[in-house]
Amino acid sequence: MTNFRNLLFYMRRFLLSALFPLLLTACSTGSSLSGITYKGYPVNPTRSVDTALLQLVRPYRDSVGKTMDEVLVQNQQQLLKELPDSPLGNFLADAYLWAARTMFDGKADVAFMNHGGVRVNRFAAGPVTRGMVFEVMPFDNQLVIVPVQGAVLQQYIDRLAAEGGGGGVAGLSYRIQDKKAVDIRIGDKPLNPAVIYNMVNSDYAVDGGGGFRAFKELKQNRTGYLQRDAIIAYCLWHQREGRKITTATNTRISK
Repeated sequence: MTNFRNLLFYMRRFLLSALFPLLLTACSTGSSLSGITYKGYPVNPTRSVDTALLQLVRPYRDSVGKTMDEVLVQNQQQLLKELPDSPLGNFLADAYLWAARTMFDGKADVAFMNHGGVRVNRFAAGPVTRGMVFEVMPFDNQLVIVPVQGAVLQQYIDRLAAEGGGGGVAGLSYRIQDKKAVDIRIGDKPLNPAVIYNMVNSDYAVDGGGGFRAFKELKQNRTGYLQRDAIIAYCLWHQREGRKITTATNTRISK
């Protein structure tokens, strides 16, 4: 079913790319577009199979399938993409915080995973494959570690509370009240506006994605390490330790 959806996706992209030049031509000749219609045609993958094409792509399909079907670790419970508290987002943020502490900066304090960047709605209990990691994080975003003053971090979390209503976090907890973040705790202590905290985030967020631009003015450790690779490494670490993925059930963000 996934392969069939991918086929439809690329068919739509092809049709749009073919239609766009025609629209430009119509505009340049003074014609006006009165409307666009389409007719759906059923696609039956069992008919008229192109065996020569299948033979051509089979080695690549088998190679990719073998890699993507690799089981990285076992997941103890279902992880959902939810708001305000996102178990799936928290799992990803846990991976980023672990990677930052293990590979780059042992002083990393907090990590974030923006809710919109989580591209699947759940990880079922059971095996976590490499393909699942690519599905949940298909982008080549990189980990960035930024020393952030507590007052600026408060502004950022306030924005998350107001606009997104929560998301994935690691190393901190807070409540949302009147679209503001209250009772913010870093580790086991209240957020101190004067303290510098080492934040782990994506280059997308640090570069102003989502509209918060204060991080761009700060010193940054741009690790060049993909978030996706951090997730994979985190899973494999659990496997080596003989452990399953067990995201803490305590609520990190509440209303």
